[in-house]
Amino acid sequence: MELPGQQLSATHAYTPLDHVLNLDIKAPPGCQRLTGIMATMGILFQSIAVPHVGRGSHSHRRGTSTYDIEVLEKMLSSGMNMALLNLNFGTKDDHLAAITLLRQATKNYSSTMGRNCPLAIGIKLSGRKIRTGIIADSYGETVELRTGETVRLTTDETYKDRCSTYTIYVDFIHFADQMSKGDYVLLDNETIMLRVEFISATTLTCKIERGGDLGSFKDVFVPNVSFDMPNYSDRDKEYIAMAISNQLDFIVASYSLNAITELRSLMGEKGKKIAIVANIQTIEGFRNLDEILADVHAIMITRQELGSDITPKKLVIAQKNMIARANKANVPVCLSAHLLSSMRDKRVPLRAELLDIANCILDGADALVLSAETAVGQYPIDTVACLATTCKEAEACMWSKQIFHDFVDKTPMPCDQATGAAIAAVLSAQRCIAAAIIVVTSSGKSAHIISKFRPRCPIIAVTRYGPIARQMHFWRGIVPLIYEAAPDIDWQVDLNKRITFCTTWAMERGFVRVGDPLIIVTGWRQGTGYTNSMRIMYAEADVPVV
Repeated sequence: MELPGQQLSATHAYTPLDHVLNLDIKAPPGCQRLTGIMATMGILFQSIAVPHVGRGSHSHRRGTSTYDIEVLEKMLSSGMNMALLNLNFGTKDDHLAAITLLRQATKNYSSTMGRNCPLAIGIKLSGRKIRTGIIADSYGETVELRTGETVRLTTDETYKDRCSTYTIYVDFIHFADQMSKGDYVLLDNETIMLRVEFISATTLTCKIERGGDLGSFKDVFVPNVSFDMPNYSDRDKEYIAMAISNQLDFIVASYSLNAITELRSLMGEKGKKIAIVANIQTIEGFRNLDEILADVHAIMITRQELGSDITPKKLVIAQKNMIARANKANVPVCLSAHLLSSMRDKRVPLRAELLDIANCILDGADALVLSAETAVGQYPIDTVACLATTCKEAEACMWSKQIFHDFVDKTPMPCDQATGAAIAAVLSAQRCIAAAIIVVTSSGKSAHIISKFRPRCPIIAVTRYGPIARQMHFWRGIVPLIYEAAPDIDWQVDLNKRITFCTTWAMERGFVRVGDPLIIVTGWRQGTGYTNSMRIMYAEADVPVV
């Protein structure tokens, strides 16, 4: 019997046109979402300023609804898999408090569910970010920069906390040295655009090409200019140490020449298990994507800055091309920026946003990132729930048969045993309409390989290692479970117990029914690197609860 979300007539079509013609609007979505959801956390006083602000910082702060343990529990229930702390805002104490809250919320939710919930927690480093200073008290919270007028950008620190309509402080001391006449400067997520007309030792005189209201500590971006500046500040290094000492799961770092190598050096032996996610936000990252993919755990495409650097009109090509390259290399790809921006202050999203989310999934994104929507938005629970339901609808529209054959054709021959078992598992899942693929794994690698071939059903990956389970949220389709029972002396008995544990959980969740086929992928012996076995079993009514 066809499972919800399968759309079998469409997925087994032979041409792209037949695939689309056979999509059934009346068919229900899948029971289990396959795309990861990463939500950016707010802090108790979500500051527009960076943490080292001086006077006047109190007037630039506002509360955020995610600093509430009940809200976080409901976000977990709605579908949040990963939590991201944006270090551009707040203090170290703010972020430590947020980590404590997240872990307590996860503990509470796990207790309610009766299973250990593997929520991944990570940080996003400021890196090579350039920001403006504080607006002078006499102007209030913003200043108006009018189109056609001129304004000065200066690195003179005497203007650091007294920016005005005439002079704006920029916090990179060599900013003027590395700019040229005619360059464009974009402020506050491209809201304001300036063109450089005159340059002196510390100051740029700019014409305001597109005006607007400018607040404190807004981002400064210069298209097609790569600044010669340190990859990581002392503040970044302090936060890297914080991530290691608090055993976080991933670090998002902006890509630049040698940045990833330097980050790995800063993390050292103690931080080697933390996943590194390269933030692709410039044309330099786009051009060097293949070498980046070979060196990181995952990538995050930040479409706002990338669109500014390559022009918004080229963003659709860049997004599709980079996702395809990441999929081919089997490196998870996350998409960030403007997914559900309207839900910052509204409960109902724009229809265009829902279509954009669906397009991201059809392109091949593994996870989607909510930024301001959850960090400062009024409806973080509704936003996560909306994204989760939209993902399930879009996943049902995937032409998985063709995607599978495309990736099989791109697999070098001869392949290794884990890849061979993965291909067999996904093909078997297609042909017998499996409800799930169950993978018993220690390192997670066998589940990662299966994810590459994009099965329509969930990949239930069971492991005893919490960090491995949490990081598996980056891969499309993987539902990680942590098995906490003590190992059995007999390895085969222990293996069967873990499979029973997965089957029981899936049947409780309702996406596996009695009699449904299940694909089981395991190793032929105990330990890591021995995955080469695939078999088919059927869910039974009297599965014991382990």
